[in-house]
Formats: sequence, C-alpha cells, structure tokens
Amino acid sequence: MKELQHKPGSKPYRRELREQLKALGFPADRINDAVATALAQLCHMRPRTARRLACELSLDEVAARYSALRNDAESRMRGSRIWDFEQWPARGVHPTVRTLRTLADIYGTSWVQLVDIEDLRHMPEEDRELYHRRLAGDADPQQPPASRPRTAGTATAGCPGHPGPPDPAHRPLRLRETGTAELMAVSGENALGTARHVTTTNVDDVTVEQLDRELRDAGRAYLHASPAPVLLQLTQLGERMAELLRGQQRPSQTVRLQALAARCSALTAWVCDDLGGTSAARAHLWAASMFAGQAEHDDARRWVSVVRSRLAFSDGDFVESARIADDGARGEWPDGIKSHLLLRRARALARAGQDDEAREALRAWEEGNRKQMYFGTGNGADGIFHLQSAQQRYFVGAALLDVRDIHPALQELLTALDLFDKAPAEVRAYAEHALSRIDTARAFLTLGEPSEAHEVMEPVFALPPERRSRCVLTALNELLLVAGGDSLFGRRFAAEWGMRADPYASRAPAPQGRAAGTSVPTCA
Repeated sequence: MKELQHKPGSKPYRRELREQLKALGFPADRINDAVATALAQLCHMRPRTARRLACELSLDEVAARYSALRNDAESRMRGSRIWDFEQWPARGVHPTVRTLRTLADIYGTSWVQLVDIEDLRHMPEEDRELYHRRLAGDADPQQPPASRPRTAGTATAGCPGHPGPPDPAHRPLRLRETGTAELMAVSGENALGTARHVTTTNVDDVTVEQLDRELRDAGRAYLHASPAPVLLQLTQLGERMAELLRGQQRPSQTVRLQALAARCSALTAWVCDDLGGTSAARAHLWAASMFAGQAEHDDARRWVSVVRSRLAFSDGDFVESARIADDGARGEWPDGIKSHLLLRRARALARAGQDDEAREALRAWEEGNRKQMYFGTGNGADGIFHLQSAQQRYFVGAALLDVRDIHPALQELLTALDLFDKAPAEVRAYAEHALSRIDTARAFLTLGEPSEAHEVMEPVFALPPERRSRCVLTALNELLLVAGGDSLFGRRFAAEWGMRADPYASRAPAPQGRAAGTSVPTCA
C-alpha cells in the first residue's frame, strides 16, 4: 500500500486515507472509526478533533448540530466554543461529560472515544470514574444505552461511508468449500441479483420534477401567504421526500432528492422562525445543512447560508450573520442568490456598528447590480431565496438607516414602497413591505415629519393577525420605543400607536443590537 501523498490531516489526505482503508477491507460502517484512529496515530491529533474531521464536519456545522440536539433556545453553541473543547486541557474550555455525550451523538460514537490520557489527567475524579465504568461496559448511569442512538441521524447524512440497505438476494459464499461449477453459478446469480438491486428505484424523474415544482410553488406562495398554511404544505412535502429517501433510488435521483430536501428544510426553518419557533427553526436548518452536505450541492449550500445568516441576525448575532453571508457569497453562481447574501452581509455589518464596512459593502453591491453581475429574475418568480427589486431597495435603505445616513435611507425606502405597491399581489413580499413602512416611519420621525410617519404606518396596523410574523412584531415594538424616547410629540405619538399595537406586538422580543434609532434587529 503506497504512502499517503498529501499534507497530513488535510482534506485530500483524509480522502486518500479513506480510500486506502476501503481497499484494506474495512466495512463502510467502520470507516469513520478507522479514519479517526489513523488521524490520531499518524497525525498526532487529539480525539475530538480527529473524530470531527473523520466525519468531515466543520466547527460551525458541529455547533449547529449541537444546538439542535440540546434544543436550548437560550444558549446557542458556536464553532469557536467547539474549538475550545478540542484544545483542552492545554488551553480552551473543559468539556463536561454531558458535553462529550452530545458530541459523541453527533459523531456517531461513544463519549469515552473522545477522551485521551491528557483529558484523564486533568478531569475531575467523578468524571474519571464515569469514564472507567463506561469503558468497562457498565451502563452509563445518566444515559441508558438504549436511549442513546449511536448515529442520532448524523452518521447517515453527516459522515461519509454509511452502509446502504443489504441485498436480500445475495447468497454468501464460502470460497474454500465451494466447487468450481457451483462457484460460477452462484457468483453469476449474485452478480445479477446485485445489479437488479442497485438499479431498483422507488421514484421516477417525473415525481422528482413534481416535487421540485411544488417546492418552488411553496417558496413563491410565502411571499404573499400566511406562515401557517405554508408550514403545513412544506411539512407534507418534507414527509414525502423523507419517505422516498428511506428507500432506494439511482444515485443521481438520490442527489436530487437530497438537494430538494435541503431546500425544503431551509424554507421550513425560515417559516418556523417567523412563527417564533426558534428551536424548530434551528433543527430544520441543521437538517438542511446535512442534506446539502450529503448531496454536495452548491445551490443547496447557498440556500442554507441565506437562512443561517437570517437566523443569526434574528438572534442578534450580527457579526456572525455577516460572516455566514460573506462565506456563502463567494464565487460566481448563476442563481441570483449572491445578491441576496451580499445585501444580508451589508445589513448585518451596519447593524453591528461597522459603518464603513457596511457602506463599502453597499457600494460594491450597487456596482455589481449596475453591471448586471447578479443573476435571477428579480420579480418574485423564484420565491423567497431570490430578492425582488423592492426587497433589494428595502435592504439598502435599512442598512443606510443603521449607519444614520437618513436622507439616502429614506429615498431608498420610499423607492421600495413604490415598487412594492406596483408589484402584483401574488409576488408582493408582505413581510418586507411592512418592514419597509416601519423603517420609513422611523426615518420620517428622525427628520421631524410625524404626520408623514403616521400616514405610512396605517397599513401596518391593518395587517391581519396571522401575518404578523416575529420580525414585523419586533420591528413595531422597537419603533414604539424609539418614538417614545424622542420628544414630547414622539411620546404622544408612541402612546397613540401603543394603544393600537398593544395586542399586536405584545409577544415581540426585546430589541437587540444598536441603541434605539436604528433599523430592526430581526429577520427580513
């Protein structure tokens, strides 16, 4: 067996290592264990790093899965903290046994496999006792083996090498005990049986195309429809895709289904976030990331980047939102999503207080837009992943409002409102339409034009209750705080709005990010 040619520990090195282990006879369900062992022995990696790389997961991907598994809306794991866990005890943060169990579920292993002698030297005595009991085969006192799935759904979608369904027609052969004639006959039957098995499919191309059309329809419908019925439609689509993926298809069909499942889960995460279901949104986003990674589908990865950036912004982590959008926007892709990601980055930078960077990001986006560098219809025909012209102007205006360029912001926001009003109802994004009005009212108040602000806000209060998504509620709540802390007239204005908005915005979370007077800290 030849020596590995690539830099030790690098992705090409791991890919070559995986192929060599397959050639050495390791079964598919043990490849990741063998890769982790080899990385620890040959590259002197610590076990937590080796396990993560064996599953081909980034720090951020592990953090997202960790948050989804723990289902803790108040504490979102970050990739930097996963890195800290990997560096302990030399530096970083001590991972508790509970933390190790969660990481083990992600990697499809036991938590004791994530511990080495350096960890044992520095961990508390009670943790060492648990380690030795678990290593000896005793039941984990806080987590019975039966309750802890080895893969937790991650080895299949997140770690390569998961075995497919067995071939029921395959007859085992004992080569040393089989005569030549029988060997030829049985081997021929097995070859034909395997060929029939791997070419069997539970779906045809027409069905895949139908799922694609229905998913696009759902994305377009969400521009003008209330969240609840769209959530039901997406859930039904997701269940149909899941049922198909549990069966067997041709490899090309499986990739298409996985890409569609990624888009469906990303859309569902978006809708759940609008409905205030933060934990559910993160779970669906994790699933979308797993599907996109398994399919190695670049479009699906960018869909996931859009929603990841949006949820980070909604959580008030504006720096992370900008970073995710920047990563997703790299490269040139003929799908129109780059424009969306660049505008999300600009807005997040503005909200984070990085005014110069935000202005430069907006200038670069305007230059690219002027040169028609971004693809996509721009008219709502592609659904929520592709911004219409009205939504683009709203993002620009909101970012300018954050950096306190009030007059240019107001001009952009009024342009957005004009474009929204002219758009057909079936492609008018009502959430961004309402947010544009709220930001326009803020700009008018800042410029001392309360009557204009009052007029532009009237349609917002007429928005049906079922369309008052989390971002609209939070934006309105913050506007009331901004108006109430401005002037005597502003406080009177806020009191009048507050009487009408009390049942409207009572469930909105508290404002985050910059001080009052800037754009909303939520989704869009």
